[in-house]
Amino acid sequence: MREMCGRVKGDNSAVGANGAERQLLRSLRGDRRSRGSVFLLAIIALATLLILGTSLLQMTTNGLADASERNKRAEAFSLAESGVDMALAKLYEDYDNINETLETTGHYASAFAFPEGSVSYTVASPYNGISDTCMITSQATSWRNEQIAIRVVASFLRNPSRTFEGAIFSDSPLTLNGAGSVLPDENGKGGQIYANGNVSFQGTSFTMSNEGAIITTGTTNWVPPQVPATAVYQHVAPIPMPIIDLDYYESIATVVYNGNKTFNDANLAGINGVIFVKGDVKMSGNFSGQAVIVATGKIQVTGSVLATHPDTDALALLSPKSIKIAGNSRVDGLVYAHGVMVDAETTLAGNIEVHGAICADVVVTNGSITVIYDDVWDGLPLPGKGKTQWAQTSWEEFYL
Repeated sequence: MREMCGRVKGDNSAVGANGAERQLLRSLRGDRRSRGSVFLLAIIALATLLILGTSLLQMTTNGLADASERNKRAEAFSLAESGVDMALAKLYEDYDNINETLETTGHYASAFAFPEGSVSYTVASPYNGISDTCMITSQATSWRNEQIAIRVVASFLRNPSRTFEGAIFSDSPLTLNGAGSVLPDENGKGGQIYANGNVSFQGTSFTMSNEGAIITTGTTNWVPPQVPATAVYQHVAPIPMPIIDLDYYESIATVVYNGNKTFNDANLAGINGVIFVKGDVKMSGNFSGQAVIVATGKIQVTGSVLATHPDTDALALLSPKSIKIAGNSRVDGLVYAHGVMVDAETTLAGNIEVHGAICADVVVTNGSITVIYDDVWDGLPLPGKGKTQWAQTSWEEFYL
């Protein structure tokens, strides 16, 4: 009996041991299945990351390639534009007997090179048999072998007065920062903005009038609520700026100063005619009379320049380099900055008020500006006098 009991006990122990083993085996198999699932998920995650990484790398590479291509085209385009500028400058200054060559053969060709690339250009006149016109074709090859050509149709500039019919004339895109206003004269004339490019208002605090207008060869990002929708003109043909003919102004000058000149109350009283300065000009103070101050260099307005008799006094400031007005200043008169080969800039820094007009290749505003149109300079010898100049009327860009 004891033996049987002993065997039964022994058998139960064996069964218990076998059950524990089976439990351990099931646990191990479960761990293996769990580890297999984790491994599979890890492989899938790595594959996904690899695909995403490859996609991002490709997008980055494509973006860099596109940016590089745009830079190459911009370089070539600038070179081609310089060929057009050179042709227009030669037509104006009659360099290299270009006008005589065109009259004789109807064709002129030239070329030049920069470290950035080479440019060749031709001028054909007349264009399509129309007198006083020409076609300029400029072809550029950049140092990175990008090729672009520009065709421009140009004609004699007969009536430059449109440049002076608005409060602000910018021969490039115009950005108006912060608050400010552009207003017409008491007769409702001249309260308009013109830009050869887009007009950008930084904010919505700019004030105009219901007699004002916005004229742009591009688009405008905002319109002051006072301006009627019918007075917003976008994608218009560019209006050319008349050139400051320095030789002409020197030849008709009332007085010529050799070297830099400073104007103040003492020498601004009773000024008349053309004041020609071979150098830079600094000025502030009250003036009387009717005069054009022409500087071959820069003009810097360091304080207010005010008309003693606003109804009769007239002043125009002309520079082919730059004009800067700073501080809390008011200027009565025309501010005109225009270069032939290099853009001339007018900078308004501070709380500036102009009773007249601002015309420049580039207009930069840093602060609050108010421009109230006034044409008191009517009758003064403004730019557009002197040599006959050419102005482009259309252009076309194409890739080679």
